[in-house]
Amino acid sequence: MRALGAFSAIRQASRESGRPVRELFAEAIGLRLGIGRLGLLEYLDYRLYLNDLDAEQKSAFGGWRAQQLLERLLVDDYSRFLSLDKLTMYALMRGLGFPIPELRAVYGLTRPQSFTNLGSPEALADYLQDGRNLPVYLKPAFGAYGRGNTLILGVEGDQLRLGDGSSVSVRSFCESLNSRASLGWLLQQPLCSHPDLAEVCGDKISSVRIHTFLGAGGPEVVSALLKVNAGAQDCDNFRHGESGNLLGALDIATGRVTRVVSGTGSTQKLVEQHPRSGKCLIDLQLPAWQAVVALALDAQLAFPGYLCPGWDIAICPDGPKILEVNYFGDIDLPQHAYRRGFLDDKLIALMKSRGLDLASSGESACSRFLRLNGRSRLRVWPW
Repeated sequence: MRALGAFSAIRQASRESGRPVRELFAEAIGLRLGIGRLGLLEYLDYRLYLNDLDAEQKSAFGGWRAQQLLERLLVDDYSRFLSLDKLTMYALMRGLGFPIPELRAVYGLTRPQSFTNLGSPEALADYLQDGRNLPVYLKPAFGAYGRGNTLILGVEGDQLRLGDGSSVSVRSFCESLNSRASLGWLLQQPLCSHPDLAEVCGDKISSVRIHTFLGAGGPEVVSALLKVNAGAQDCDNFRHGESGNLLGALDIATGRVTRVVSGTGSTQKLVEQHPRSGKCLIDLQLPAWQAVVALALDAQLAFPGYLCPGWDIAICPDGPKILEVNYFGDIDLPQHAYRRGFLDDKLIALMKSRGLDLASSGESACSRFLRLNGRSRLRVWPW
């Protein structure tokens, strides 16, 4: 059934591009064999069947196979837990003085007593029913794509008012969290967007995703985009186009929005106005942009085991705050936002500055680093 769906999609791509199906298949196979290792569905997802990009530009797009190789090359295995467990990540950042959301409590797993531990569904319910503790933002300590993130605005009787406009009973909500295997849940101070950003994108956080690279000459920015919250979700994650949120490419030098898209594949559209505010997104100048860049570059030095991390940074009235660091971060976000491959000349040059060559085979590219520091299985960078 999946193969039939792909064939139907490529026939639609043929009609949209005016190119024969056999030509699209040949192009897709060539990109599968290139450094981007794109699968057919990824070829369709990025709409590379269109005629607006040349062969060299298309070859810079990377798929999940290329991302796996990048993660093997660019992420120190010993360092992964520093971002996989958000509580550990926040503790490190707080200790180094980086601005982060205020952590109010943890729930679902015993943690150090320096944090307020809510040890049972009853304790969590008591906490949430005390109006002095609300609003609060709750998210899993171990999680991705914003799944489970919930803004709790207030409590009315036995009902919690949520940020998406719905209500749920306190008991049902607290019990639902226990069904998820994780490192527990974090209860944080909800953040507000900078007024200049909120005027266009709404009150909910629309964060910046920045990829930095720790090259031989120090850290630098390789891509930056705005994850535009369309207003229906409590988080701004794109989720491969399924959330309804948008992606806005940013000019790295100025922090100005240059291009905005929604969706992926044949449903992807260029967007000029925010779907709720109606305000223009194109040419939107992000406030405190230089402070955002400076924060990401400085924070990169705290994670030397991540050579190319993805930072999520909220721009608040009192300045930028780090929401989290991804030890690599999905490359589909900048590729959709910019309509430009992540594996461009800049990234290739930065990798070569660290003695890495993505064009070589996966195993040979990694084998040198498997032996570093006498390790036979883990990729460990000689910091």
